[in-house]
Amino acid sequence: MQIFGKYEKDYRRACELFVQERRQFFNELSEVPYLRVIPSQANYFLCEVTSRFTAAELTQKLIEHDVLISNCTLKRNMQGGRELIRLAVRDRKDDARIVEILKNL
Repeated sequence: MQIFGKYEKDYRRACELFVQERRQFFNELSEVPYLRVIPSQANYFLCEVTSRFTAAELTQKLIEHDVLISNCTLKRNMQGGRELIRLAVRDRKDDARIVEILKNL
């Protein structure tokens, strides 16, 4: 914390860029017809798989494309019969690639 002031501008700029990327990733994921994206202030989005696949099937398909995601359907605190996955917000290139793969499945 002693050197925070020295890097405060860089930190604030990085936070601004992250917020922009998260917003763009949210908008793009929202265009995937079989996902319902839950808004987030974190570095990931929880998405409900509403049709076409189960969360397990979608997870497997993305793993086949070398994309790692988390299937949250079996997590104890996320029960209720919903098919849920978690996608991390990364950089523009990675996020665009994930959206392209999801749209092409």
